[in-house]
Amino acid sequence: MKIYQPKVVEICELYLVSLEECKFFEEYELYSFEFAREYISDRLTEKFITGEIDNDEGIFTEEEFETILRHIIAGTLLKEMKDNGWVNSYEDDDTEEMFFLTDEGKKILKTKFGK
Repeated sequence: MKIYQPKVVEICELYLVSLEECKFFEEYELYSFEFAREYISDRLTEKFITGEIDNDEGIFTEEEFETILRHIIAGTLLKEMKDNGWVNSYEDDDTEEMFFLTDEGKKILKTKFGK
């Protein structure tokens, strides 16, 4: 379990509340905040280290925030599929996480799409 700076935790919770209020999670049918909380906290920690967390013009640019939202969607869905046993992953030689369908995932795919 990672431990974040109190300021990072506070700001992250504000982002999560805002995303929940604008129905972001509901719109994309995301049922867990776990990945979003960790991902936003990691990005905020990067900004904290570089001193950008107190920027008067905002913490993230519009482009950075759009990227964050895309990563939250993809990461949450991958985590849910992994938790359900439909995909698994390993780290390649560059320590990048690579995902693949499990036998259960292949079975569900065949059932759903008949291929």
